[in-house]
Amino acid sequence: MDISALFSNPRNYKRWYELHNKIYESEKNVVRSFDLKDCLDVGSGPGIFHEVMNGYKVSIDISLLMLKESESDDKVLADALYMPFRNRAFRCVFSSVTVCFISDVRNFIKEIERVTKERAIICFIPRDSPWGEYYESLGRQGHKMYSYAKFISRRELYEIINEYMRIKSIKSTLTYLPSDLEKVESVYDNDKGSFVCIEAIPGRAEPFSSSPNGHSRADPTGLL
Repeated sequence: MDISALFSNPRNYKRWYELHNKIYESEKNVVRSFDLKDCLDVGSGPGIFHEVMNGYKVSIDISLLMLKESESDDKVLADALYMPFRNRAFRCVFSSVTVCFISDVRNFIKEIERVTKERAIICFIPRDSPWGEYYESLGRQGHKMYSYAKFISRRELYEIINEYMRIKSIKSTLTYLPSDLEKVESVYDNDKGSFVCIEAIPGRAEPFSSSPNGHSRADPTGLL
């Protein structure tokens, strides 16, 4: 199946965030905490998080319909695995949950590192989290979108990122269960939540060194 067909209805996509506005606010608070400026948004969709991003914003997506709904300063219709940009083209690269719909995660991270000049923020729903388990369950039941998602664990993504970049910090939110009442939650300086954002900078990982939020850059989970 052409993955772009999954994202052919930007209005419904935006509607989900309107219906789940407390989750949306929690996630925006995490993204806002990184103080992003002049970013490329990879797999941007309609630009859900652009209101908390500063400066010049460039969207890249495989769905033309999604890009048409975006209010980015510039828009590029392209595959995230083959981005048509020169090396170190962007001061900042941002991506939210796109990794869950990527066929080759290693090449995805490699491409992000290639076009990043200063830092990358990669947000995702870990497979080994309550919300990741919930979405995978919906996928097994035939959900239109989640049946095509390929969720990845924290450890798996950290290992891949560490092959190309150094993890500087990790923040998260959504520590409650999908069955709980939705609420606006705090930003945590760790990866205990189900919406996790990783800040990485160009350069090889430094094993066993501590990051500002107490994680090992080589192994933020402490599992390796």
